[in-house]
Amino acid sequence: MGIVRRVCAVLLTAAALLGVARLVVPATAGPDGEPPGVARQLAFLRAALDDGAGEDAQALFPEGWFFAHALYGLARVELGLRKPAGRRAGELREARWALARLESPAGTAPFDPGLTPAYGIFWQGWTNWLRGGILALQPADRRDPAEVARFAEASAAIGAAFDASGTPYLAAYPGQAWPVDSTVAVASLRLHDALLPSGAPPHDPLRPGAPSPGPPSTGAPPGA
Repeated sequence: MGIVRRVCAVLLTAAALLGVARLVVPATAGPDGEPPGVARQLAFLRAALDDGAGEDAQALFPEGWFFAHALYGLARVELGLRKPAGRRAGELREARWALARLESPAGTAPFDPGLTPAYGIFWQGWTNWLRGGILALQPADRRDPAEVARFAEASAAIGAAFDASGTPYLAAYPGQAWPVDSTVAVASLRLHDALLPSGAPPHDPLRPGAPSPGPPSTGAPPGA
């Protein structure tokens, strides 16, 4: 359990040093400088994940493995966005590694593929947010076409699920839904509209009376 506690401490430290709002909402602004110690903390975290820290976290709660990898990937995205575009290769590689883990059988195992959208809004929202962050690391004219297509496809599926639902709170597990999970998914749609503008009205799946996902300028969740 010692390694799990240290991994959690590293995640919390990275969140504090990078700024919680910018950690969990991949920004599209230019570099702001690298906070001291973050790269070293993330190097430790990657080694711990390679050594089974995700599996240890999974034993503590159902999303332990998923969150350990998702937050690692998002932290790498944020760190990369603080660097000039030509110096992001390492962060891009690590964020892609984290995304591949989320999309692997181990990443989808706790979730139900029969939900709409598939694997539930928790899995879809966090995974799609990381996809958007990976695109944000790449210059618009040099983005990987397959990654662009996958982000657009997943965003369309999430948007369609909201449109077809009678509630803005989609299921994360069969019969179970939490507002925060839908908020993360909405943030991923806002990021889609920022990165891949189409000229169409922005995604707005929230129904009247539901809480706002945050100011359009940042996409930050309430309270971030």
